[in-house]
Amino acid sequence: MSLFLASLSDLFDTSDFPARWNCGRWSPLHGWFHIVSDIAIAAAYSMIPLALATYWWLKRSELVFPKLFWLFSAFIFSCGATHLTDAVIFYSPVYRFSALMKVITALVSWATVVALFRIAPKALELPGLHRAHDLLQRQHTATRQAEDALARSNRDLAAFTGLVTHDLRNPLNNALMLTEMAREATSSGKPEDVLVRLELATHSLRQMEALIRELHADSMVRVDPGELARTDLGGVIEAARLHLAPLISQTQARIEVTGVPALPAVSGNHTMLVQLFINLFENSIKYRNGEAPLISVTGDQQDGRVGVQVTDNGRGIAEADVDQIFQSGVRGGNVGSTPGSGLGLAFCRRIMDMHGGKIAARSQKDGGARFELLFDISPS
Repeated sequence: MSLFLASLSDLFDTSDFPARWNCGRWSPLHGWFHIVSDIAIAAAYSMIPLALATYWWLKRSELVFPKLFWLFSAFIFSCGATHLTDAVIFYSPVYRFSALMKVITALVSWATVVALFRIAPKALELPGLHRAHDLLQRQHTATRQAEDALARSNRDLAAFTGLVTHDLRNPLNNALMLTEMAREATSSGKPEDVLVRLELATHSLRQMEALIRELHADSMVRVDPGELARTDLGGVIEAARLHLAPLISQTQARIEVTGVPALPAVSGNHTMLVQLFINLFENSIKYRNGEAPLISVTGDQQDGRVGVQVTDNGRGIAEADVDQIFQSGVRGGNVGSTPGSGLGLAFCRRIMDMHGGKIAARSQKDGGARFELLFDISPS
């Protein structure tokens, strides 16, 4: 202990060495270049740890490697101390103290090197500023899209609930009233009145069935479609046609398919896509224009995607309504007295959105409507 204390007391003993000015032939210019440069470097090296300490204090909860932060500060400060000692030695030859500072600087420097090598793999895994910014932007965009989808879903649900409670009650009340009247007509011995009233009751029940089907479609598009699989559009369209066979027979409608079976399979949910074409075909049949409905389905490839066009000879779509008919509860201005909820095409749009596809409507110059759909081709 006494030896250690004796060594400490000798740190600033200058009796064994001359001042650096007296070693060699220093010119004033040469010597002052050394002194001023060492002092300037020492001053800068002292300010850097001070700035780092301030930054640490302000951002201490966000720093990933705080110990390395302090090692850097100690390394820079010790380097500055060696430069300051070199400047002092020109007047006071504290070579023993200078040696101690260099030992301390060497130890701190190697401790920093070891820490860097240990931390480097973890540091390399951290995202860079640009990558973190891009990731944040993508997350923000995804969150905003999810919020928009949720708001739109809530609006659709509110609109559908209002329409169902109103539109389902009316045909139900009509059917009940008409069947009661038919029963009374049977009791009165008037069979001709029974047939008329039963026909009207059947019409009301069909309206109810259409609304229930739309309720089922709404429940489908509110469920995650899961993993999309390879889906043959030709089979989808045939399934939709078979589902509507009674309505097609009743209205003498024709559905002509050209080019679709030869197209590559798309990525999709079979059940939802069948519902999509059911809605489109039923829409074309419902809004027919006097003559028997003729629905043409054509397909092609467009820039690496599958395009399907559904064209009919019905009432068509007014130009003012083309951009609005895919909104929930909105119907075209030319629907007249044809019953409907205005939700079928909204469901079509949502199904296409869930498949990453697109749907658009066009008004035909010679009458009728044209719906254009784009699907992603399924990977092989």
